[in-house]
Amino acid sequence: MKQNFIKINGVEYPVVFNLLTMSNFEEITNKGFFEANLNKINERMAIVMAAALAADKDTSLTIDIMRGKETLDDYKQIVEVYSVVMLLANDFFNIPEVEKEKENEEKTDEGEGEDEKPKN
Repeated sequence: MKQNFIKINGVEYPVVFNLLTMSNFEEITNKGFFEANLNKINERMAIVMAAALAADKDTSLTIDIMRGKETLDDYKQIVEVYSVVMLLANDFFNIPEVEKEKENEEKTDEGEGEDEKPKN
């Protein structure tokens, strides 16, 4: 199991992604892990919190600490630490780089309607 660290307000916290992380997420959100799309900021904070708890059940990290003063910089910090956790998730699920690129291309293609595609 790979461990990484996130930094929130200058304090480092260990995070991991494993089955316990997914279970923690479900406990925090009362929603199945595979039901979540992780597009909501609350879900992103929940997965970060779940990963911190999986790494250290006595972590001092809280959702309130993540929210900080509720500024744009605090939001950017959440996005940054969420990215760290999702990289760990990629490792856990063994998603090869090629598949990640293909998935990103498919998402881009799905988002474009016929009149939204650039014309040559």
